[in-house]
Amino acid sequence: MSLRQQNTFSLKLKLCASALLLITPMIGLTACSSDGPKTFAPLTYDYLTPIFFNVNHITVQNLAGDQKYPRDVTNLSPVLPATALSNMANTRFQARGSSGNATFTINRASLQEQGHNGIYGQMDATLDIFDSSNKKVASVTASVNHTYNIDSSKGDASSKANLYDATQKLMQDMNVELEFQIRKHLNNWIVDATGTPISGGVQTQNLGAPGTTPAASTTNTTTSTAIKTSNSSSDDDDLSAVFPGGKPDSVKAREGIKPAAASSNTSSSKYPVGSFGTLPEGATPSGY
Repeated sequence: MSLRQQNTFSLKLKLCASALLLITPMIGLTACSSDGPKTFAPLTYDYLTPIFFNVNHITVQNLAGDQKYPRDVTNLSPVLPATALSNMANTRFQARGSSGNATFTINRASLQEQGHNGIYGQMDATLDIFDSSNKKVASVTASVNHTYNIDSSKGDASSKANLYDATQKLMQDMNVELEFQIRKHLNNWIVDATGTPISGGVQTQNLGAPGTTPAASTTNTTTSTAIKTSNSSSDDDDLSAVFPGGKPDSVKAREGIKPAAASSNTSSSKYPVGSFGTLPEGATPSGY
C-alpha cells in the first residue's frame, strides 16, 4: 500500500470515528426522551373536606397487596392504587366520637392491561363501624371498575405515565362512589368537626388538583329516617344531587335494582351488608 493510500484510509477512519461520536449522544437523548419523567408527584388528598364519624378511632387496612390478576401491571405504577386509596382514607375519614371504632378495608386495588390501548382498573373497599363492645353495627361497600384509554404518546399500557394517569382516574371514580355510599347508608354516624351530630349528610366533592376548590354538589338534606324506606323517586333525587354531571357507570349498572325496604320496628339484631344495605334501629348511635 502506497503512502497516499495509507493517508486516505487513515482519513476515512477518522471521519467514521467522528461520525460515531456525534451519533451516540443523539441515540442517548432519544432513549431518554421516550422513557418519560423519572419521578411522579405523590397523590395526596388533604385539600378535600374531611368526613367526621361518631367513633373514637378509625383503622385503615390494606388486603389488596398480595393479590395477582391476569396481565396485572399494578406494581409498575409509580403510585400504587392501594397506597392512593389508603392516603385518601387516612386523610378524609376522621374520628370525632367518644366510643366505638371504624375499619376501612381495601379488598382490591388493581390495574390490568386491557388489549393494546387500555388499562382496566378496579377498587373494592368496605367501611365497618363497631360499637363500644366491638360489635359490628354497620357495614357499607364501595366498588368501582373501569377501562381507561391510554395516551399512546406516553407509551404503552405498562408505561409509568399511563399507569399513573389511570390511578388518578380510578381514584376519582372511587371517591365519588365512597361518598355516595356514606351519604346513603352511614348518615347516622356522620358528625361535624366538633363531634356534634348533623342531619344533612356529606357534601359530595370531586377530586381536583391541589390548591383548587373542588366542585361540590348541593348538600343532601334527607334525614336518617329516609334510609329505612325504599322510594324510587327519592333515590333518583339523591342520585341527581350526588352526580349533577350524570350518574357514573357503577351506579347505572345498578339501576332497576331497588334496595329492600326495612321495617321500622325490626327486632333482628342482624344488619344487612352490602352497597345498598339498611340499618337496624338498635344500630343508631346514642344522641340520634
